[in-house]
Amino acid sequence: MPRPQAPEVLISILPRETVAAGLREAARIRAGAVPGAAELANAPLLTGWAVQPMPGGLVRLVGFASGHPLLQDGCITTSAILAADEQAGWVRTVSRYYRLGPRLGEVQQCSRQ
Repeated sequence: MPRPQAPEVLISILPRETVAAGLREAARIRAGAVPGAAELANAPLLTGWAVQPMPGGLVRLVGFASGHPLLQDGCITTSAILAADEQAGWVRTVSRYYRLGPRLGEVQQCSRQ
């Protein structure tokens, strides 16, 4: 009997420069800076998202991304969240900004109507 194949998992090791840039941006945000309209206009949109715990007390998001510069539209898991403003509709992960669409529960509610 053939052995079942494991699902394909994409693990991304972020370059040191990407991590350093993310930490610099997080420091700017802590100092009161917010992403500009142009920055967010180029950010991928994440819909149907949910928070997922990570080791070490960090969290990341899982959801459907569209407009990602490196990945096809579809379900993704982000890198760790460094800063977020859900009311303003954005999150900064180690690698980039994301625009936030509806959360997972909100998407399910819309689909039932």
